[in-house]
Amino acid sequence: MPYSRVTPRFCLTAGALASMVTIATPAIADVPDKIANHPILAEDGDVLRASKPLVFALIGNTRAPLTGPDIAAGASIHKGTRSAIVADIAQDSKLDQGPAVVWMLGDHVRKAAGSEWKGVDKRLAAILDGATPPKGEEVKQLRALPVAGDHEGLGDDRYFGFGDMYPGVGADIGFGRVASWYHFDLQTADVTWRFMVVDPRQEALGSRWTEQIGWIERITKDPKFDYLIVVMHDPVYDLGGRIPLMNKGGGPLELIEHIEDAIGVQRLRAVISAGHHTNQVLMPDGPRGALHLGAGGAGPVQDDLKRWAPADDAGKAAEVSLEPIFDLALLDQMDRWHRDVGLPDVAIDEAKARGSFDGFTAAYNAKHFPVAGWWSMKVDGAVVVLDFHFRKPDGTFATIYRMQHQPGVGWIPSRPQK
Repeated sequence: MPYSRVTPRFCLTAGALASMVTIATPAIADVPDKIANHPILAEDGDVLRASKPLVFALIGNTRAPLTGPDIAAGASIHKGTRSAIVADIAQDSKLDQGPAVVWMLGDHVRKAAGSEWKGVDKRLAAILDGATPPKGEEVKQLRALPVAGDHEGLGDDRYFGFGDMYPGVGADIGFGRVASWYHFDLQTADVTWRFMVVDPRQEALGSRWTEQIGWIERITKDPKFDYLIVVMHDPVYDLGGRIPLMNKGGGPLELIEHIEDAIGVQRLRAVISAGHHTNQVLMPDGPRGALHLGAGGAGPVQDDLKRWAPADDAGKAAEVSLEPIFDLALLDQMDRWHRDVGLPDVAIDEAKARGSFDGFTAAYNAKHFPVAGWWSMKVDGAVVVLDFHFRKPDGTFATIYRMQHQPGVGWIPSRPQK
């Protein structure tokens, strides 16, 4: 793995990392079954130094369906999506420039029970370090960067199961408790990227919300980073679902505003989330502002994706839209699907807001055209490259979209020819 961990006391080379990092004893959890421990990439406050570009895989919402609630919410179920995505990540991880780390963006269990955590092992065995790989298969398992979603806290609002699954995760808040927030720095080519995982579920956190705010105040006083990427399950801006729900509960926007006020302008470069069960890219503040990336479409549950929607709840007077090049890439794929496989006319009309949908908000219907897939993120100095690996109707994958961060320029979208 092309990085080393730097602490005030010692530095680990890439080859020695796995054997020399000690894993803290997990908190005692009130769960019915013993669950597996998974090594994480970084604990709160760690500094990692990359000797060459480091590549992450981003996936969210890989949980199994809750058929009644999911269908009632307007979602569609697509069997085989998760296994295909895991297999594609596993295949890419074997490449020299393939993923070495997997961001687990939340909602990988239906509820916080031992059987569900064991299910994560089974479903993600081909990529998740600590899981037992399928018999007879050679796989490159990836270190985890876990994020707590709604379902990780369902029935376990203190996140004990989450802490047992990923020992050492979260900031140290004492008393055997598990925090759902942490940060680490990645030094690459004389540039330092800070990654900050936060929990926007203000009501669910209760008094821990104040603890998280205090932690944010402390770590944002440190000027020793060039750029910041915030990772949280629920986004500020979200075009997923039958009716998009932005800034859920008010917590996401409050956290982002708090962070931006503390660090100054143009240092927050991206906000990565899972939110709804789809993939989306938004740039509400233009190419020099923060990119808002939704990577929640990696599981069998798939949500509709609106092409634009009002964003009053997220503090915007105007509508927000999908990033235009991303939107065009999806429209192109839809036209290809329709030409090669055939799609109902109603799905095409809904996506293009024509016919019986004239005057309505255009949307990609998840039943007929799920925006499923996964993202890779390569960090190399000040340059970050995000690729969307789209799952096509025949089950194969195509890299249909790229977003690249360049210092002094901002975010540049494009469509790779592959």
